[in-house]
Parts: sequence; structure tokens; C-alpha cells
Amino acid sequence: MSPLPDSRDIANHEKLRVLVVDDEPTLRLGFAYALTNRTITVETASNGREALERISQVKFDIMILDLRMPEIDGLGVIRGLRSSGNGMPVVLCSAALTPAAALSAIRLNVVDFLLKPIRPVDLRQVIDFILHPDRQPFTLAMRAARGGRMAEAIEILGTDPEPSRQASYWMGVFKSIRDSDPNGETPFLTDEIRTCLPILAYNSLTGA
Repeated sequence: MSPLPDSRDIANHEKLRVLVVDDEPTLRLGFAYALTNRTITVETASNGREALERISQVKFDIMILDLRMPEIDGLGVIRGLRSSGNGMPVVLCSAALTPAAALSAIRLNVVDFLLKPIRPVDLRQVIDFILHPDRQPFTLAMRAARGGRMAEAIEILGTDPEPSRQASYWMGVFKSIRDSDPNGETPFLTDEIRTCLPILAYNSLTGA
């Protein structure tokens, strides 16, 4: 699996490349408008199939991805990425993210969620949070989880003497996933995620 971009890689780019994927034209345009600046260039795709085709042609630093789309939904796009060895970070967006979908995404190394409606500040801050990480335990743990290193994420979270409420919930989810059978039924896991999903979402950090 290809490595996640870090600040050293990004510093060598002329601009960050962001792919916004959503079947709603107004949201695509709004997201693109909110993100485009002198350091970020945004491209859009209207469905999952178009997104996968575009990714096969161009290297993007991050993708803002709708969950519910015709033909290939958000999870299908993520599976397509991972099966091709693409470890690009993904922010999964939805107005009604289900616990089962969230669990599937986490197991595919997607741990950044935005719950619609989404404010422009949420988009800008989540990209900065992912691509320009600080050295705080929670930030480093989420970075490890995006790279598929869940044991490392748990270890890092355990070093935080005063974890936030969000960090504590993520610790519980990561431990539950670690201890579960990835091929078996996991109703207890989906119930756990259902309880804390609004807290796991990045929006909860910014007061949405």
C-alpha cells in the first residue's frame, strides 16, 4: 500500500490536489469554492466510477468523498482504492452515516468523517488536520490509523495523560476492532459505534 503523504512530500508540491466526489452539483461546487486557494487546487467527480477513473490518471493528496452515490458508492470507491494499493487519505461525508458503513470504512483505514451539513471551516480544518499534523497524541494516533497501524494508534492514545472525549471514544473503537473477528458478525461493534458516531466525526472538534 502506498504511504500517506506527509508535510515533507507536500512541501515539494506546487499545490495540494484535492478530489471532491459528490453526486449533488451544488455541494461539489460549494466544496470546491470553499477549498480552492493559492495552495490548494480542487477537482470534482460526480460519482464513484468517475472518481476512480480520475484517480487512475492523476495523483491526489486527499479525497472528500460522499457516501451515498449511484453506481459505486463511497465504500466502493474506498475498496477500489485500497485494492489497487492506494493509501490516499479519505474524508467520508454523509448526512446519515450508518454504524456498519463507519465500521467498514475504519477497517479500510478511513477514520475521518464529516457529518452533513458541513461548514466550509470544517472542510478546511480537516484537510489541515490530516495533511499538516501537529505532534499531539490524538493527531499522531489518527495518522497511524490512516496508515493501517491500529496497534500503534492504540499505544499512542494510551500515552495521553488527559485524553479528550473524542480520543477516549476512538480508543474504545480501535480496541474493539482489534479484538474482534474481521470476518465474523460484529453487532456489538456496530452498537458501540452507533452510540458514539457523532463524537467520532471531525465536526465534533469544531462545534458543528
